[in-house]
Amino acid sequence: MGTVLEATKGLEVLTNAMFAWMAPYMTNVLSTTVVMYWTAFFYHFLLASEISMLGTSIPLVMEFAKSHDMNPLLLGMIWTFAAGGKLFAYQSGALIVGYSYGYFAAGDLVRMGAYLTVVEFAVLVLLVPFYWPLIGLQ
Repeated sequence: MGTVLEATKGLEVLTNAMFAWMAPYMTNVLSTTVVMYWTAFFYHFLLASEISMLGTSIPLVMEFAKSHDMNPLLLGMIWTFAAGGKLFAYQSGALIVGYSYGYFAAGDLVRMGAYLTVVEFAVLVLLVPFYWPLIGLQ
């Protein structure tokens, strides 16, 4: 999908539309982390599976990073980590199987998914500005 979007210049149109509102808010590493994480989390609602979400959006993220002189690896990793947050069974094949066999209820998934998404975000907010520069991601 990313190759098709790039070949048809749809990637440029989507980049401008999807990321236009984000640029003013991405002034430092903390605000960049917050904006990228939660935008990717909500984008995941639009495309059911993690693979389709990342396959269609990572080229957009890379284009955005290049056009705004940001580190594509940093933005790509934040975006990819945000795909891990799941609230509904349709967002993962493993969750569909677990739910269909009755291992958990929908309310349990929403509750635990929300909790784990917030925990993952908190860990990422600590890692990005403090640990990632130590390993060369800036």
